[in-house]
Amino acid sequence: MVSQNSYDGIDKYAADLIRHKARQLVGKAGFTEDDRPDLEQELMIDLLQRMRHFNPAKAKKTTFMARIVERHISTILEARFAQCRDWRLCQTSLNEPLDNGEGDTTERIDFLDSEGSLGSGTRETRERLAHEIRMDLDRAIASLPEELRDLCVRLHESTMAEIAREMGIPRTTLYDRLSKLREAFSESGLTDYL
Repeated sequence: MVSQNSYDGIDKYAADLIRHKARQLVGKAGFTEDDRPDLEQELMIDLLQRMRHFNPAKAKKTTFMARIVERHISTILEARFAQCRDWRLCQTSLNEPLDNGEGDTTERIDFLDSEGSLGSGTRETRERLAHEIRMDLDRAIASLPEELRDLCVRLHESTMAEIAREMGIPRTTLYDRLSKLREAFSESGLTDYL
């Protein structure tokens, strides 16, 4: 695949160097031929931004360009091999069929939650479970006395210290109410969510 990048007005040595180095990267660190134009652009942008630092008293222009390109390639490879995004660990397809626990298969993408994390059940199952938990919580909150219901709502937005200040009561009183709130949730079968 020949790169479609145009380097009109760019130093011929720089353009040739970048094309050569991008070609060398193909097949390494998971880079493919399709990545080559992007690599060339990234290397060229970095080189052009750093050319203002060139000092002819310190080195030849070609040496300066080569070192800038080589260092940026090192940075690219370092990022590519970083543990959090190591390309070697990401070799599964989102369309890969997985056992859904019901004797059938479902594509991997259906197991992802809204944050993109792999969950234990299908997205539909997790969403249904979250809805059921929300209904249980709403039912438990509705059955609370007014002062505990108020505390529950306030805890959603504020800390205990802020609530005590707002209500003008000691934190120890609030912690007593919090104990009652936990007890009420426990009696409602919501111990797992405390």
